[in-house]
Amino acid sequence: MQKLKFLKPALSLLIITVGVALLLSLVNHITADRIVENNLREKREAIARIFPEVDVFETAEISDLPTTVKEVGTVKDSDGSTIGYYAEIAPVGFKDSINMIVGTDINGSVTEVVCLSSSETAGVGTKATTPEYLTRFTSLDSERAKTVDTITGATISSKAVRLGVSEACVAVSMVKEAE
Repeated sequence: MQKLKFLKPALSLLIITVGVALLLSLVNHITADRIVENNLREKREAIARIFPEVDVFETAEISDLPTTVKEVGTVKDSDGSTIGYYAEIAPVGFKDSINMIVGTDINGSVTEVVCLSSSETAGVGTKATTPEYLTRFTSLDSERAKTVDTITGATISSKAVRLGVSEACVAVSMVKEAE
């Protein structure tokens, strides 16, 4: 009997663990669609901020995108004319991915970079996602984006942003070639 004394607490822990896992699975199932909707809304808002005259944005089907580029596409106005391009990028910084939208004009030069989310170290790594730093990329192409100075103390994060913007420009050039 004493040898089986551990069985009751072990079974109790097993039941609790399975119950919590089922609850977490249920919550994930319920919230998954809302998370996708919120991410799409944030992306639309960022593209509308970069291109105020946007009517529609179309995702391009390009294979072999650069590693940091999640999606690339064309931005059109109400006449159906291309007014620019966007690239959703997620370069890996010091802690995790830095999710951003890069907008370019029809020539492929950066018009604006908007940070969607970042979990970089507050006050240090987050300096690489501030509007002050991101405006340094305005009017640059892929090669010149690689030369933007990094931020002391946030070198890894700023190098990640620099790489992401450069690769966004490369992805945009791929879209332009495919048109």
